[in-house]
Amino acid sequence: MISFAVSIVAAFTGYLLQTNFDSQWIAFEAKDALNAVGIGAWFNVANLGQIFMWHIVLLPLAVGVIVALHVILIRAKGVVPPIDAAETDAQLVDSRGGSQ
Repeated sequence: MISFAVSIVAAFTGYLLQTNFDSQWIAFEAKDALNAVGIGAWFNVANLGQIFMWHIVLLPLAVGVIVALHVILIRAKGVVPPIDAAETDAQLVDSRGGSQ
């Protein structure tokens, strides 16, 4: 869910990079929204260079880190025990700290 939310923000910054009247409208509406929630001092959506950096570097890096962490956690802990495992097998797996 976190990765999905970050990718939505990346999509919105992509709209701002079009450099047409629609992207200017979106940028100034977003500026008003960020000012309304009190974080407008840290993010300047009207600055094309800052939005370009967020869209090309930071947001894809954040999605990559979240996906890598997810894959590592799934590989380390597993999702669920196998469907044909007995209840004692599942308890054994849990006592060892994950599936082997």
